[in-house]
Amino acid sequence: MDFTFIFAGVLLLLLGRKLFWLFVAVVGFLAGMTFMPDLLPNQPDSVILTISLIAGLLGALLAALLQKLAVGLAGFAAGGYIVYYLLEFVTVNLGDYQWMAILAGGILGALLAGSMFDWALILITSASGATFISQGLNLSMPISAFILIALFIFGIIAQGNIKAKE
Repeated sequence: MDFTFIFAGVLLLLLGRKLFWLFVAVVGFLAGMTFMPDLLPNQPDSVILTISLIAGLLGALLAALLQKLAVGLAGFAAGGYIVYYLLEFVTVNLGDYQWMAILAGGILGALLAGSMFDWALILITSASGATFISQGLNLSMPISAFILIALFIFGIIAQGNIKAKE
């Protein structure tokens, strides 16, 4: 069990839209932790952690200063990360085309974030939160898939209710 992913997932699942800067910071950090070992092989964990923390902090700063741009970039990162995780989750090996699928997921995430700001945040943060929790629990199929879907729906309902009360 990875409590970092579970904690980040719960925050995103319940408060992602209200604390969009936190969403951007968490996505930047977790994307850095996931992709930096492949982009910078043979680097110590401290270098990967430092770069990931910087990515998260820059994301939070960007979110505070340039909200729409930050959400679009976070939507891109979250969409790409979700596709990356789902490809690993269902054990689909696209070979060299995997990055194209991740890029397509990122573009879709950015488009969603830009066109339907509040609901895009709800959908993206719910999907990200559910993905992080599912990944952190490290359960086998089909239990993990059921939990992923159930948490995604729960996040949409919870954040939708919070939005409706505002």
